Amino acid sequence: MELRPVIAAVLLSLALSPGPAFADEVPLLTLEDAIHMAKAQNYQLKNAGLQIDVVDAQKKAVAAKRYPQLSAQVHGLRNFEDNEYTFEEGSLGTVAGSPVPSSNVAIGTSSGFTTHYSLTATQPLVGLYEINLNVDKLETEKEIARQQSRQAEQSIALQVKQLYYHILSSESTIAAATASVRFNEELVKILGDNVAAKTELEYQLLNGEAQLAAARHQLFADENDMLTSKQQLNALLGRNIATAFRVTPQGAEPEATYDTAVAADQALANRPETQEARLQVKAAETDLEINKSGYLPEVNLVASYGRSEKTRLLPDESLYVGVLAKWDFFTWGANENKVSGARLALLQAQNALRDNEDQIRAEVSQNIRNLEVARALVPVTELAKKAAEEALRVSFNQYKEKAILLSDLLNAQSELEDANDNYHQALLGVWNASAALEQALGAE
Repeated sequence: MELRPVIAAVLLSLALSPGPAFADEVPLLTLEDAIHMAKAQNYQLKNAGLQIDVVDAQKKAVAAKRYPQLSAQVHGLRNFEDNEYTFEEGSLGTVAGSPVPSSNVAIGTSSGFTTHYSLTATQPLVGLYEINLNVDKLETEKEIARQQSRQAEQSIALQVKQLYYHILSSESTIAAATASVRFNEELVKILGDNVAAKTELEYQLLNGEAQLAAARHQLFADENDMLTSKQQLNALLGRNIATAFRVTPQGAEPEATYDTAVAADQALANRPETQEARLQVKAAETDLEINKSGYLPEVNLVASYGRSEKTRLLPDESLYVGVLAKWDFFTWGANENKVSGARLALLQAQNALRDNEDQIRAEVSQNIRNLEVARALVPVTELAKKAAEEALRVSFNQYKEKAILLSDLLNAQSELEDANDNYHQALLGVWNASAALEQALGAE
């Protein structure tokens, strides 16, 4: 009995032949579509986008302090005692030689409810400088939130790529596992015939059946692993985890070569972490100026109108416009310490930026080398796969001719399964290394 073409199926790589006819009815999800869908629907990215709006609202709230602040006050007082105030003759001085008042004057208060209303408009003057600085700082923090959103977007894109590549690899692995099951089914059938013809012993058939059971279990595990990956990818895409789809290796090929110096410059220009570090320096510089503004006096333009009811001691109405100034010129070192702390925070931000740039250059260089190493492994595992295929073919023919034992044939089959697994892992390693490098470069 000749070995059927099923062995050749074990050697299938990620360029798989089309599946059953019904598979075409399942929607095709390309890698590009998956990334686009994740950017539009992923809940983590939606929250990151909302954070930008949160900071923008905070900035508008601070910017509103540039304009006059209007306040209204109402005082209602109940006097339970009848009080009397006496201004004695001449207590307020003299006018043209006559005393003021010209005689003792008594002013009394009556018990009852007295109400005072006031409306005040306060326009900051010197304080506008600090307000504008705070607006600038919040604008910088808004840009920081935008860079953090970009970073989250790139992180989600990397996860999408890794899951997509894993599903592609799983399809190839399942195809190899399916071929292994068919091979073992064929082998068990041959062993059954040989045992019936008394040319094989019963335990050899049992070994074959055990091998078949193990192959079926591996296929079941591989199918479960791919289902898990598809559910995880659907979750990243912000849709029902049970949504069916199929994948394609088209458009998933990594870029051919990279220049390390050019790639590092590209990463420093595009990486959201670097942009965020630069913005943190800018925010720290602004914060230093804000703390320096603590030395300035508080000067406000104030206009106020007041009215009192049911009082004989105070005027019924008052209206004034003026400038109010306040200067805390001695704060027991509080302002100096705030400025000193802000300078240290600025130094920290500058150090963090330099460290970030060095780390990114090293990361890009390492990822380029990782991709080169991963690529170099593919032809090695491919040669081992072809050698294992030929070894299994020869071993099967030798077994049919009774030239080798069943254990030798099973060993050859096991070596082919290992070689296929190594080959698939090598291809997956190239894809993952490429995805990691794309993220390191700050690719959108």
